[in-house]
Amino acid sequence: GGLDGNPIKLLEFNADTPTMVYESAIIQWALLKKNGFSESLQFNNLYEALGDNFKRIITLGEDISNFNAIYEGWKILFSSIQGSEEEERTVKLLEVIAREAGFETNFCYAHEAILNETEGLSFGGINYEFWFKLIPWESIAIDEPELAQLITAMIANKNTIFLNPAYTLMFQSKRMLKILWDLFPNHPLLLETSYEPLHQKQVKKHAFGREGENISILDAQGNVLHSNGGEYANYPEIYQAFAAQNHHNGILYQPNVFYAYEACALGFRKGGEILDNLSKFVAHKIR
Repeated sequence: GGLDGNPIKLLEFNADTPTMVYESAIIQWALLKKNGFSESLQFNNLYEALGDNFKRIITLGEDISNFNAIYEGWKILFSSIQGSEEEERTVKLLEVIAREAGFETNFCYAHEAILNETEGLSFGGINYEFWFKLIPWESIAIDEPELAQLITAMIANKNTIFLNPAYTLMFQSKRMLKILWDLFPNHPLLLETSYEPLHQKQVKKHAFGREGENISILDAQGNVLHSNGGEYANYPEIYQAFAAQNHHNGILYQPNVFYAYEACALGFRKGGEILDNLSKFVAHKIR
């Protein structure tokens, strides 16, 4: 929503993996400047907001003016899974932002990082206080239980701080949308969500899932209107009231709002009834 008089509705909340950061912070800004427009014509302060948020890791509050006074040369190791250029580019952009904010940083692939229950995180013989890993927490919890157990011990021993925190797993679950609806029924920004089918046009999703996989659009009787296959059907499902996407010339557009302490950027994706990994990023200009 948010365009052509359609109400804004929360569809999902990505609490863990920062997809579209590179496109939103860099590409759409570059497109705006290339076409000679002022930065004020785009809602996009993502790059700067992320830098400020890295400083809040140290200051632990809104005021970051004293960052240098209490900064003690802490280091962040950034990691992605080898073989994904998109994820590696995203992680390396975050590394640049953190370094510009004042941290000492380095990058390695996830399998190269050395995790030790008592000695913490290291790479290349250097210990790091923070690890940012672009690996979904649900993937660690389910696919790599030994790694999950090791990370749990490291957190308990307080020798490494993991970014994002493990508790984002709760917010990452789409079943949190049902809890939100229970807490704030009929809130104008929320869609009715249930663990059971609704008696209206609805969208069936699973607790965890990415790139539009295992999503179905159903009519009020539960008949499938559109659906995507995928690898996430074994997770528990939710049913969410259907909300029409923004559209123009037969193309559907989904707005995405980024938060780094506060709302700081807007980006769009375009595609079909269910946005998948073939959907395209769309930059914006405010008129």
